Amino acid sequence: MALIRVEHVDKTFPSRHGSITIMQDISFDVKDSDFLAIVGPSGCGKSTLLRLIQGLDHPTAGRIEFRDRPVDRVCMQMAMVFQSFALYPWLTVAQNVAFGIEALGWPKERIAAQVERYVSVTGLDGFQEAYPRELSGGMRQRVGLARALAVEPAVLLMDEPFSALDALTAESLREEVIQLWSDPQLPPEAVVLVTHNIEEAIQLADRVVVMSRRPAHLLAEVPIDLPRPRDRKSPAFYDLTDRVYSLITEGGGPTTAPAGAKTAH
Repeated sequence: MALIRVEHVDKTFPSRHGSITIMQDISFDVKDSDFLAIVGPSGCGKSTLLRLIQGLDHPTAGRIEFRDRPVDRVCMQMAMVFQSFALYPWLTVAQNVAFGIEALGWPKERIAAQVERYVSVTGLDGFQEAYPRELSGGMRQRVGLARALAVEPAVLLMDEPFSALDALTAESLREEVIQLWSDPQLPPEAVVLVTHNIEEAIQLADRVVVMSRRPAHLLAEVPIDLPRPRDRKSPAFYDLTDRVYSLITEGGGPTTAPAGAKTAH
């Protein structure tokens, strides 16, 4: 059963010179245990689509469902990790991680235990009392990840979470995200990643949704049938990278590749 269904979604924004259509007729599913990546040219609406999925904004036309119910408000069973970290600078690491849980109204003892668990899981032990300004970019993104996971979401939404990091830090965090997602004792049930990095999408995802230039439509849904950990230097990895790159740059017609088997989780 699909956790999320995106069905014939359009999104249009008003402007002084008339409306601007960002995307048209976007349809795909996110299944249980899915790791889905969304790629496409800059400005095609990838981040907007994540906001629509969580209910932070609403489609102009079409429908988005979570567990067979329409997403008509912010879905509390999804959590977002942002590109810009989006931490509260006046709060410590522990307080930032606790922020989302406190909104759920949990008892203080349960909140403290949850914070301790996800601080540990994300490699933040010893930094509980540090403030964001005292942390590196990689550590700040760990805080953002811990805050998102601490509410135990069914779906983790990630909006270009590694793009502000240096290459080595980004690679380390990608590997950690895969390890966390592959652990059946930890949330989430599915991950939806927006990225402009095609290699990153192929390294992490089970399927890659490829969007066209604006007004965006779905060019392809490409299964990534490669065992993990994935070798970026392998011919199969290169071929998939080249295929997705060609789809984006050439803006070809809708295509769906043969279904592939899931290899983790």
